[in-house]
Amino acid sequence: MAELTSTEFTPVADFSGERRRLVSTPELVATIHEPLTPSKGRVILVPGWSGPRSGPADVLAFLATELATNGWTAIRFDIPARGDAGGDRNAIGLDEMIAAAQHAAAYHAESGGRTYFLGMCSGGNVSLGAVAMHPEQNVGVIALSTLPFQPARSKDFERRRTWKNLKQYAAKAVSPRTWSRLIKGEINLDRVKKNVTATEKPASGERNLKDSARDIESELRSWKAPALFIYGSGDEEAALARAHFEKLHASGMAAPGSTRFHTIEGANHNYYGRAWRNELARKIIDFLT
Repeated sequence: MAELTSTEFTPVADFSGERRRLVSTPELVATIHEPLTPSKGRVILVPGWSGPRSGPADVLAFLATELATNGWTAIRFDIPARGDAGGDRNAIGLDEMIAAAQHAAAYHAESGGRTYFLGMCSGGNVSLGAVAMHPEQNVGVIALSTLPFQPARSKDFERRRTWKNLKQYAAKAVSPRTWSRLIKGEINLDRVKKNVTATEKPASGERNLKDSARDIESELRSWKAPALFIYGSGDEEAALARAHFEKLHASGMAAPGSTRFHTIEGANHNYYGRAWRNELARKIIDFLT
């Protein structure tokens, strides 16, 4: 993993079962959750494409606390141009996100134990892209609601994604708050139109920020560390995504005896329900132990 040039640790607070620190450097903005007992290892928490290090509705902050109280050092960081991190959003694609995850992994390297990357949605793709570059390090992955990499997405998958977006916008359309935001100009209509009428793939000649210059799925066939994939049955994209990674696992990706796939009944893409999050945390801790 890459070395960082400077480090600033600022004690934030002590909590029951964990200690938190804020890291702020030119390379990295992160919150580190440390156990009060000797650490069993490190988990690098990677947010989704647009979100900050807390995750949607603070799910990554919740998981980091659960990890720390169960003896793991949890590092959740802001991807460049997201959250508190600086950068040009239009210049940050999947490969830049993978590099940022590797920077985050340079912290607490002395803590011992195995290292895992835990990624939410696109953060799972980032996590898989990071470990595929270092198969000899035996670094594990926990992928939550992670979709196939862009080149592997079928027309059926694209149709399901469009239908999911249509249903979400239809539900929002009946809300008075949505109309208020529309009148105030707070809704990006161009983005809405793209989400419901077009593929995520760019026009000819444009860079696809969500794709990599590497063939990551091919590289993953040489990566043999433990992996956990979790999906919610209430997520329309989950079944196709899970089947895709199960097929990739069957073709050689990840360790044969320590890779698991799990579906949380009823859960949506971001695990908003308390019961879903509690089950999510249990499955992750069980996998790590």
